[in-house]
Amino acid sequence: MSRYATPIIVAALVVVALLGAAIVGAACDDASSADDARVSASPDPVVLRVDDRPVRQSAVDAVRAEFRLGGSEDSEARAEREAVRRELVRREAERLDLTADAAEVSARRQAMVDQLGGEQALAAALEQVPMTEEQLLSGITDGVLREAVQDAKFGDLTVSRNAARSYYERHRDRFREAASAHLWSIQVAAERIAETALGRLRSGQPFEQVARQFSTDAQSRDAGGDLGTVALESLPAPLRRAVERAPAGQVTKPVQGPGGWYLLKATDLKQARVVPFREAEARIVEELARHKRFVALDEWLDGQRKAATVERL
Repeated sequence: MSRYATPIIVAALVVVALLGAAIVGAACDDASSADDARVSASPDPVVLRVDDRPVRQSAVDAVRAEFRLGGSEDSEARAEREAVRRELVRREAERLDLTADAAEVSARRQAMVDQLGGEQALAAALEQVPMTEEQLLSGITDGVLREAVQDAKFGDLTVSRNAARSYYERHRDRFREAASAHLWSIQVAAERIAETALGRLRSGQPFEQVARQFSTDAQSRDAGGDLGTVALESLPAPLRRAVERAPAGQVTKPVQGPGGWYLLKATDLKQARVVPFREAEARIVEELARHKRFVALDEWLDGQRKAATVERL
């Protein structure tokens, strides 16, 4: 994953690209009107028809949950409009014989887990929305399907190197990398305990072993004190100064910080910098082209929606 931000696509597009729409109950239904009435009395009724294709309440509910997860307004009417457009995408995917890549669906879910900080964090976010795991996976699946459709229909839309360079020059601040380091930490309640732990380290005990023996922070303790790559600017000032002053790979003296005393070790130190264009170019071109194709598919969907017969049941 890139360590610098390139927020080319607006938040709504990010939500669509990551989640897409619910794919619940999207199969074509050749039943008669009487069958529709019988189905509509079920726990998951058909609430809309897009030409001959049913849209069920579960699909609308999934779109509403997705909107909430993305932090946007989730009215029934807005969700129904979006569900119709997504049904049109599914219809086109069937015509083109396209399916969502299961590996990509899994990768995008894992990306959400990583961004939020673990499975428990994702579960908590879904519970707060609320959104079910089934709705999440359905939405991701349809997002992947939408990209497959837009690439198949508009894959010839590209972006020039000059356009990428122009974007880079206009948004150089978006390509700034903060100073970072791979950080290990032992957190204890008192300075004397930190001194004892430091003595163990100086006697040759591995950092991971000492962290598991002494650290009061459960998460870092279970990881042997390994915090992974951390932006130095995110650290409290006393801890940041201690890391910056200590030679790479050496343990700091005990330093007081939020919640107690710390022993820190940093490796792979990287200074703050602006990512040069040669490193950012490929990603900029990819994202600008993806956005261009997204807009093209959106305009195509506008035409399809006008031509379609949409019936509320």
